Amino acid sequence: MLYAALAMILVGVLCFLYVSLSPNQGKPSLPTKRPQADRISYSSNFRHSPNPQVSPQIDERIRRDREIADIHAHFSDPNRPLAVEVPAPAVVEKSSVLVDSEAGFQEMKESPQILVHDFQMEGTLYMDHSGRIPFGEKDLSHTERREEELRNFKRVGQAKLREEEGKFVFYSGNVSFTYNAFEIDQIVFYQEAVVFLLKDTRAPKPIYFTDGMDELKDFLTQAERS
Repeated sequence: MLYAALAMILVGVLCFLYVSLSPNQGKPSLPTKRPQADRISYSSNFRHSPNPQVSPQIDERIRRDREIADIHAHFSDPNRPLAVEVPAPAVVEKSSVLVDSEAGFQEMKESPQILVHDFQMEGTLYMDHSGRIPFGEKDLSHTERREEELRNFKRVGQAKLREEEGKFVFYSGNVSFTYNAFEIDQIVFYQEAVVFLLKDTRAPKPIYFTDGMDELKDFLTQAERS
């Protein structure tokens, strides 16, 4: 029994020594690191290599593809109608409007243009409250009764006569006298004055002394024609 025990102890010691002397046999093998020189050479071969040489066939194909791309950039749809440049029209001399009637389409005549009057003149305004205007004598400046007649006239003063929208308006300072066309019965011209006879015989009649008698006559003639 003693020999058996010693034999077992000896076997155990031998097993221990075997395991101690062979430590790498029981561990899995790990990948070893590549030497630094090899890694630098590998990296330089694949990362810092000069530009690869392109074959002439590939270069020619790339050039053709670029030319085709440039052509397509200026390509227009054949189904889309092309815009035709129309020359600028000449000056239109007359335009007519056609109206539908029983006889067919007829040209509508243009209505006459309405003239806008802008008339004004300077003078001296009197107002006749008595109605004693000497119609028999057309020259008020040389009549012997002028002073007597003028006594019945109330002098308003320097006034501006204007035509505004068919109305005659006298402006004298801050005062104005307005007479519509339907209120005037007639206009009597003297050599140096014009009298507005009103339909209302009781209303004072304006007597306007002015040097622009011909201008007023021309204006009234033009207004009557238009």
